Amino acid sequence: MNIYLKYTLITIFVLLFNINSFSQKLGVGVSAIYNFQTESFAPGLRVEIPYKRLSIVPQVAYYPSFNKITEYYAGLSLHLNLFYVKNWAFYGLVHGSYNGWINSTASRMENAKYSNWDGEVGVGLTTRKCLRPFIEYRYNFKWKETNLRIGVMYFFWCNSKNNKGGGGKRKHKAMHCPAYD
Repeated sequence: MNIYLKYTLITIFVLLFNINSFSQKLGVGVSAIYNFQTESFAPGLRVEIPYKRLSIVPQVAYYPSFNKITEYYAGLSLHLNLFYVKNWAFYGLVHGSYNGWINSTASRMENAKYSNWDGEVGVGLTTRKCLRPFIEYRYNFKWKETNLRIGVMYFFWCNSKNNKGGGGKRKHKAMHCPAYD
């Protein structure tokens, strides 16, 4: 395994095991990714650790062999909530990742190699509930590519009382059971 990938994965695991120092909430999610330049599709997995207006988001993605380019990414994003409109949050993001370009030897590009580092910036939109659909638009500086990510996150230990991170929990009246009267 590449040394850079090992360091990236170690960093992600250290962050995940120390979430209590960052936040009492933790979100896990999946995404579908479309790269406009390579016309490629990928599934993605992510974990989100929010702290006030900032979130740390380790994530991975894999572009399978049915695409022109077969590759995987393992990286870390920082999301900053810019503003809110009712239950929606608009955020900006910066992302750094290790890229393993599996079929790089088949490329005609002069800088094509297996191991790469990438940087992205983007914007996103999500809700403020326990179950949070999201959409992101990103630009990759190295490859001069854009991609769209659509997915859903689920947040554990969210609070529905203040409507700023929770939701979905309803208060029910106690049921009366005539068999126990």
